[in-house]
Amino acid sequence: MPNNFPSNNNSSQIEDAELIDFAAIWISIKRRWVSILICVVVATAAAGGLWSMTPAQWKASATLQIGQLPVIPTTLIESTAQAAERFNQRQLQDQALVSAGLPLDESTDNRTRLLRKTLKATPGKNTNFVDVTVAAFSQENAKSYLNAAILALIKTHDERLAPLMKNLDDRLAVNSRQMTEAAAEKIRLEAVLKSAAASANGIKFEPNVLASNLASKQEDLIRGLTVERAALIDLHTKTNTFPTMVVDAIYASAAPASPKLSIFLAIGLILGALAGVVLALFLDRNRTKTPR
Repeated sequence: MPNNFPSNNNSSQIEDAELIDFAAIWISIKRRWVSILICVVVATAAAGGLWSMTPAQWKASATLQIGQLPVIPTTLIESTAQAAERFNQRQLQDQALVSAGLPLDESTDNRTRLLRKTLKATPGKNTNFVDVTVAAFSQENAKSYLNAAILALIKTHDERLAPLMKNLDDRLAVNSRQMTEAAAEKIRLEAVLKSAAASANGIKFEPNVLASNLASKQEDLIRGLTVERAALIDLHTKTNTFPTMVVDAIYASAAPASPKLSIFLAIGLILGALAGVVLALFLDRNRTKTPR
């Protein structure tokens, strides 16, 4: 019959060893607290120095409303997801850089590199809004670069919207001309019928009926053109058809968005404490452990 006592003893020894290790660590921390404190102070000071040498960055943000095309049912010029993805594409970024007067090669200018890295857009959920942000090395540049990127997207959308708006305007012009012609023809036919009715001898029955039928058809045509014109004008309203536009003005806070001093100091504090503990354990590595 196997004996299980040795394994139990081994487990107890492992637990004791772990407890002894933790106890030894705590003893080293108490004994070397001055060294640990020095490490924390040095690391925190180094973090503060690194923060002061890191270039400040300002963040600009704005909200776009994607325009709608003059079609039924109303359709966005481009889905919000596609519009947001355009800001990640070099083509739009290049247009923004040229407009902002920056070189296209990010390896030659940190401002270009920062714009390409930070220009981001987030589509709104179940809305036609897109939130756009970018960072720059000054508040003014952040606003300027974001405006350039937004104008690049608006230009692309306007190029899609323009031919459809021209087509809508042409349809309205044709409708107006047809309405004028139909109204004039109706007036002429009514004059013919009125003249025939006032004539002493009258006119033959067949031409009279034909003129009456033509006048009725003109009335139907005018009603149809009136309905069509109402639909076209409704499409032309700002409620149903409009270009992509900025609905929330470009904003950049006066204070830089990064780097955050509190984050640098917190990281320095943590790293300094860890370095101090490691140093304390290293200095006490050969110290004889006293039994409990």
